[in-house]
Amino acid sequence: MKNKKQGGETMQITVKFNIILTKEQVQLIESISKEYIHTVNSLVSSTLQSEERVKLSSKDVFANMPSAVKNQSIRDAKSICTKYKKAIKANSKLPTDKQKVINVATLKKPVCIWNNQNYSLKDGILSFPVIIDGKSQRIQTRTIMTDYQLKQLEGHFGSIAYN
Repeated sequence: MKNKKQGGETMQITVKFNIILTKEQVQLIESISKEYIHTVNSLVSSTLQSEERVKLSSKDVFANMPSAVKNQSIRDAKSICTKYKKAIKANSKLPTDKQKVINVATLKKPVCIWNNQNYSLKDGILSFPVIIDGKSQRIQTRTIMTDYQLKQLEGHFGSIAYN
């Protein structure tokens, strides 16, 4: 993904491409993606239950993921909580007969997000961190990308998501 300025607005461009994974890499990514959604959902739940404002860092999150991915899960959980609280506040301003039941968003589909600071894409090889034997290590995978996709990504890397 990349962000582009158009007029005065920033718009996000999504570029989908295929990666070629070994069986071991598939297992690693499936494991981290399940851990990711579990972590986000747990953080949302504990944040909403807390009376105080919660400020977290990767050292506060006990998950089997690299710290950069933990930090991304914290950002995602914070975003979900903010949207939920805004929806509750807006709903409470409506007349009682017009109010809706507001549910907290829950991630269900396994996903994992790496931001542009912890992955690299060079010469058709995508490199990003996962946990192997309890340690954060980078794996490398081949990508299948068209010239158009490469041009879209040129110089403007955002985050990558596996889902």
